[in-house]
Amino acid sequence: MLATREQTTPTACSKEEWEARVHLAALYRITAKYGMTDLANGAIGARVAGEPDHYLTHPYGLFWEEMKASDLVKIDKNGKPVDVGAPWLNDGAVNLCKWIFGHRPDINFFIHGHDEEVMAVGSIEDGLLPLNQPAIYLGNILDYIEYTFEEDEDYARHFVQKLADRQILITRNHGYYVMGDTAAAAFFRAYFLRQTCSAQIKTMSMGRKLHMIDPQRVARYQDEMKTSPDYNYNGETEWPGLIRMLERTQPDYRN
Repeated sequence: MLATREQTTPTACSKEEWEARVHLAALYRITAKYGMTDLANGAIGARVAGEPDHYLTHPYGLFWEEMKASDLVKIDKNGKPVDVGAPWLNDGAVNLCKWIFGHRPDINFFIHGHDEEVMAVGSIEDGLLPLNQPAIYLGNILDYIEYTFEEDEDYARHFVQKLADRQILITRNHGYYVMGDTAAAAFFRAYFLRQTCSAQIKTMSMGRKLHMIDPQRVARYQDEMKTSPDYNYNGETEWPGLIRMLERTQPDYRN
């Protein structure tokens, strides 16, 4: 059962913190809307602008589709709750806040999910193959890390080392970690990671010879995507529409 605590309101925190809370609550709701949840498991976190050593995550047991800005829990760089009477927190979520935000000042949001499609592709030795367009624009920003259940200090060091400058880590046999400087970028990468993995599974299930995209073309397309004036590969185009959807259907996310 979730602990009862005094909830944070817009007048009880800085404008920057409340803005981060609203964006994070929206990210939880949108991720749930697209079926990218695992009951109470997984985690999404945000950094508080203007407070680089303070982060936000969710009370463990609160489902993503019911998340509100006031529900989120503020923690410090050591993973200790700042909120008085803070509820039970997922230690995995707390660890990710410390590891990701503590070592990558360019990251302000992350999603850790267990989508079946990503779990499946991460469980084959080849991993993600250059079979489709989203595989191209995600392929050069991702890496892989082995799954482990015990998150001790050795694993923390290993995680930070593997993270390096990547925006996506596929954890073998388990799920994924996706990062972004904005909530929009984090969701964009998570959404299309699942899409490319789903397409790969369907392609391989046909049992026919695979037609890979040539590595030189992949590299060229990746360079073109970085400078393209016609499309944004960071969710900037889609995010306002996703927020409009929430405002129409679930406006309580910002409460």
